Amino acid sequence: FCILMLCTFTQISATRILCLHGGGGNATSLQDQEGMQDLIEALPDCEFIFASSPVSGGVWYNEPPGGGKDPTYDPNWADVSVNYLNNFIETNGPFDAILGYSQGVPMSLVYLARGSYDFDNVLLFNGYLPTTHMGLINVIDANSPFAQSTLIFIAQDDTYFYQIGLEVKNKFTSYTELISTSAGHALPTQSDATFPSVVNFFATIDSSGSDTGDDSDASSEHLQSSRVTSS
Repeated sequence: FCILMLCTFTQISATRILCLHGGGGNATSLQDQEGMQDLIEALPDCEFIFASSPVSGGVWYNEPPGGGKDPTYDPNWADVSVNYLNNFIETNGPFDAILGYSQGVPMSLVYLARGSYDFDNVLLFNGYLPTTHMGLINVIDANSPFAQSTLIFIAQDDTYFYQIGLEVKNKFTSYTELISTSAGHALPTQSDATFPSVVNFFATIDSSGSDTGDDSDASSEHLQSSRVTSS
């Protein structure tokens, strides 16, 4: 399912962002983050569409058997989610940007490499490279560095993800990397010193209004819409 947050806007077309949650989460868990709510409030000209993983457990792809001691080598390891996102975008697009949080970051990279939709803008929060999945790393490496305009957010107090998050920028040629000194494993809130820079990055995204496909109904298992309008 997905949750769609629609804010009022003065432009002809809203800037539309596809949002991918972290591992073990879902559309609601990302939507309800304080930092995401602050972004929605600060960006009334943006439309955020939150997708939920089709994989059991709320992960975009499963961890290697044995808890990651031995990496996987299958380049198709995340294909269930890649195919789901292809269909999701065809049904709910077009989109101007993809936003990934935590495991949604490597999933975004895999989708940039293997998906059927070309995003012009990428926003990555608290993420990492899928180093326990060599097949996915090979897929990313074969298609990078990516040329999309990219925002990368990491936080020094994000204990398990800060150091590995520093490697994400190596897959892009055009990026802005923001490092918070106060946030943890979450999007920055409006009190974070990096928050204005995040908001300013959204201002650089142009609404394309491109066509991605037909208007067929999405599966009720993975599509749920709620509309919130701010005055």
